[in-house]
Amino acid sequence: MLRNTVFFTSLLFFTNLFSQEAEITFKDALNHAYKNDPNIKKLINSIEIQESNIKASIGSLLPDLKFSSGWTRTNQFIDAGNININGINVPVAERNETSDNFSLSLRSDVILFNGFVNYDRVTLNRQQRLQNLLQLEKYKSDLTFRILNAYITVLKNQKIVEINTATLEDSRKQLEKIRVFVEVGKRTMSDVYRQDVVVAQNELAVEQAKNNLDKSVTELAYSANFPLDKNYSVSGKEFSTDISYDLMEEYINSNSDLDRLVDKALRNRYDYRIAVKNIDLLKANLDIARSSVIFPTISGFSSYSLSGQKITNISNQRIFTVGLSLSYPIFQGFSLDNQRQQAELNLNSARADAELLKNQIALEIKKLIIDMKSLLKQIEITDRNIKNAQQDLLLAEESYRIGTGTVLEINTASVNLTNILINKSNLIYNFILAQKQLEYYQGLLTY
Repeated sequence: MLRNTVFFTSLLFFTNLFSQEAEITFKDALNHAYKNDPNIKKLINSIEIQESNIKASIGSLLPDLKFSSGWTRTNQFIDAGNININGINVPVAERNETSDNFSLSLRSDVILFNGFVNYDRVTLNRQQRLQNLLQLEKYKSDLTFRILNAYITVLKNQKIVEINTATLEDSRKQLEKIRVFVEVGKRTMSDVYRQDVVVAQNELAVEQAKNNLDKSVTELAYSANFPLDKNYSVSGKEFSTDISYDLMEEYINSNSDLDRLVDKALRNRYDYRIAVKNIDLLKANLDIARSSVIFPTISGFSSYSLSGQKITNISNQRIFTVGLSLSYPIFQGFSLDNQRQQAELNLNSARADAELLKNQIALEIKKLIIDMKSLLKQIEITDRNIKNAQQDLLLAEESYRIGTGTVLEINTASVNLTNILINKSNLIYNFILAQKQLEYYQGLLTY
């Protein structure tokens, strides 16, 4: 008996332990995503590879040095016979000779001039590394806004659960009041049945809201790369909904200058900076292509070698060589000129893409400003509707209490108030998200 008690106690303990929810803040989710996102890891690897390419391109500016050594053994065999020398046959004895040769050599080569293509490649690799860094920051910015969107969606659904739960409790209290009225003979059982249906509908609304909340939490956990086999909840402390109408109006008024916002976006947005950096890269490629067509390549070399028939006398024969070489591509099937033309086309295309992106940024910001102004107006209208809906509900409850109203009027007023409260909550969170989205569009969303 004691053993069974200990077993079930332990089982209950571990069940409760694993069913507990882990509360996460937005920064928790974001930091976890930064550390575990596979795309971030791949971008970091690309940056490390580019650093290696920079080192290699710098090394190409310096003379290389090659060491070689060798050993050869030669066997020469000549049969006995006669050799005709100036018409005279001269007898030759049989010969069988073997000789060794040992050698050591050092050689160095360096490109002295090739139209500065080797220097351009160093610049190209450095710009490529900078572009990779910008791509990493852009991905982090996109990831930040994606997680922010998922996080605020959770807060919205959490608020809907709270509102529906409060409505459910009110409907249950209303059911108890109706039962009292029935007991004293003021109402019939039909009102109890009608109100019980309303309670059931509110229970269903709460259950559906909880289901949506659980799914949005799962989406957040997935976006932040949290393990999906655990339960999570959000604190929401970073995003207060206690925002006055005046503060929201002031925010919109201070962020209505489209030119100023677009100018700030062009200075800070990573996608536009990547587009500009891509133009610099293509300019460097074009310089390399042009230099390959116009300029010759001048190289220098030097070598020093030792050789001998024995290792002990390998230094008896020493040779030092130094020289220059020049090469110029006169004709290579138009391949070099084709590379130059392709580089020019790519550069022009990149410039056009940057201009299109600039216009797209202005469009995004303009549309968001319009949305925020509309949100502010909707919030103002919703605030008025909440006051009216609250008064309608009080009036319906009072009319029912004195016998001039019906349960249906109470329920209609209650549903209307609940919907307006949910709408107000969503509008506030949408405004908070729009504020962050405006920061995101300007390249200022950082945590």
